[in-house]
Amino acid sequence: MEKATILFAEDYLGKKFPDTSSDAYILLTFDGNGKDEVEQNYSRAADLCLNNGAKDVFLVDTDERKQSVWSARGAFLEAIKASTTEMDECDVVVPRSCVADFIKFTHQTASELEMRIPSFGHAGDGNLHVYLCRDQMDEDTWRGKKQEAFERMYTKAEEYGGLVSGEHGIGYAKREYLRNQLGEDQMRLMAGIKRVFDPKGILNPGKIV
Repeated sequence: MEKATILFAEDYLGKKFPDTSSDAYILLTFDGNGKDEVEQNYSRAADLCLNNGAKDVFLVDTDERKQSVWSARGAFLEAIKASTTEMDECDVVVPRSCVADFIKFTHQTASELEMRIPSFGHAGDGNLHVYLCRDQMDEDTWRGKKQEAFERMYTKAEEYGGLVSGEHGIGYAKREYLRNQLGEDQMRLMAGIKRVFDPKGILNPGKIV
């Protein structure tokens, strides 16, 4: 979770996040067979985080804190949408070891293209939700910058060994990006599998799910 995205959620919900002094946060949830096991696991994780450069560890161990943190997390998408006139999503997935570098690349892209690109995602599997914000751009400028940003980020994701979509599917917009990444053989294989289950082509015609 980036600080900017958390601040959008604060404004959207009219509620405060427990801490907004750092540039980014990782939210970890633990489960186990009992309280002692859970406490042991999150204590080990806290030590690992601090030993690897985390500024601090904040325990979300009361109902009030849980509500504050998870309500903000649940509002990220709507909060970003409310902050701009129009947006589009780059739903890439990269190896977990490349998440930080990819987010830094989005910052570089945002600076070079002079557009806002907030994000959040799932650190556990490298699935990132990166949003391109139109703000006050006219239609032609928005279309051109959006296309440039998509091409840069999909290319960078591929360089890291990632894919053009983590969980939101391909649909219409990403078909050519997927084709370029996977090649014709894999595209034909997937089309063949679809024909087995949808021989008349009536399910999501024209889309790649």
